[in-house]
Amino acid sequence: MLKTKYLSFEFTIALLMLCFCSADGFGYIDPSSGYILWQVLFGTVVGILFFAKRIWSCLRNFFTSSKHTDSSAS
Repeated sequence: MLKTKYLSFEFTIALLMLCFCSADGFGYIDPSSGYILWQVLFGTVVGILFFAKRIWSCLRNFFTSSKHTDSSAS
C-alpha cells in the first residue's frame, strides 16, 4: 500500500512538471473543440448536482424514517 501511494505521488509530480515546465505550444483549437469542452464541463457539473441531490435525499430519508412512530397503535 505504501508503494502505491509513493508511485501515485511520483506520477502527480511528473504530471505537474510536464504541465508547468513545458515549452510553448502553438496549436489551433477550432470552435467545435471549445463547444465540446464546455459540454463536458456542463455535463460534469450537472452530474455532480444530481449525485449530491440523490445522496441528500437518501440521508434525509434515513434520518426522518427512523424518527416516525406508529401513533395508531395506542
